[in-house]
Amino acid sequence: MPARIAALLLLALCSAACPVPIRHTETLAPPIVGVLRHSDGTPIVGAQIGVAYGYAKSPCAQTTSRATTDSTGSFRLVATQKDYKVVWVIPNFDRALPSYLLCVGAGDTLLPAYNGYGSLDAEAPPDSVTCLEWEWRDRSRFTCSGKAQRAVVEGGSWQSGWYRLILTSEDSGRTRRPLAVVQWLEQPAPGGPVTVRATAELPFRDVLEWVAEPALGEVYGRWCASMITVRKTHFGFKREWLRFRLGPPGEAHRVGDC
Repeated sequence: MPARIAALLLLALCSAACPVPIRHTETLAPPIVGVLRHSDGTPIVGAQIGVAYGYAKSPCAQTTSRATTDSTGSFRLVATQKDYKVVWVIPNFDRALPSYLLCVGAGDTLLPAYNGYGSLDAEAPPDSVTCLEWEWRDRSRFTCSGKAQRAVVEGGSWQSGWYRLILTSEDSGRTRRPLAVVQWLEQPAPGGPVTVRATAELPFRDVLEWVAEPALGEVYGRWCASMITVRKTHFGFKREWLRFRLGPPGEAHRVGDC
């Protein structure tokens, strides 16, 4: 108790960033359960899943824990915790949650697939993710949706199938650029595998900083894909919705309203 009172007095005296001697444990990554599937819906067996931290050029090259998908494509990772001896206090600044990167790979190379959050406490509720392997420009890619980030949605209808909207990012040199892709799906036989008839990138006219909240909706018999975006302007950052009208395989047009 006396030590805690002394820490509180030190906290009151801090007018700039200063360390307060309070031992505590943070959860860098919560328990994670998930499943990994191909674009046709079949499970991926024996894939590597890892957790990484930091903002290195290739963060997935330095994972701290790994798991392997089983015969159903499922995987499980235990929580990662870290003990600290002090708490850094910065006036008028809220402490940020620890963040982690979920990395996925069917071979030795793991790729970033999901950004999640831990907890400032020793306990954190588990995160459940659904991961998808898909092809674009002759490359395998992985994208996951979970509690912290929804990146894949399916729905709508075209003549013989439905749509899948995927939000991700790709390396463009010094930074990663947001990318939105639509797949036209069909299932030729009931209960059989899903076939990807076409894949198209949605055209962004501006350089975007961030893309999120993918959605598919119907207006007057036409299906549209929408997402919220953030782009840099001369006066700061502008947040706005982008909408695209979807048609038969390979056809997508940006529209002002949908």
